[in-house]
Amino acid sequence: MALHFCERYKYITFYCVFLLINLLIFRTTGAVAMLKLSKPNPDDLGHVDSVSVEEIGGARVTVVKNEEGGNSVTTVLLRGITDSILDDIERAVDDGVNTYKVY
Repeated sequence: MALHFCERYKYITFYCVFLLINLLIFRTTGAVAMLKLSKPNPDDLGHVDSVSVEEIGGARVTVVKNEEGGNSVTTVLLRGITDSILDDIERAVDDGVNTYKVY
């Protein structure tokens, strides 16, 4: 029922069971998670400049862009020949990001 009304009033809704992805979407859009089905306040709604579906590395991904919002979230796509090489690259990127956060 909620999706029906969101579509009727031209709201974009995301449904994802992974908490981390939801938190990234909230940070990107400036939106707030609604725990009850009620009328949203204007402060609860987020804003994006564009939403598109693009093919990156053979996979279709949803790209959400918010240029003016002041919210900065970046997605880094890693590709590797084997899972072990990909794990090493992921650890190296994670170490670099954490080092940047410390300083």
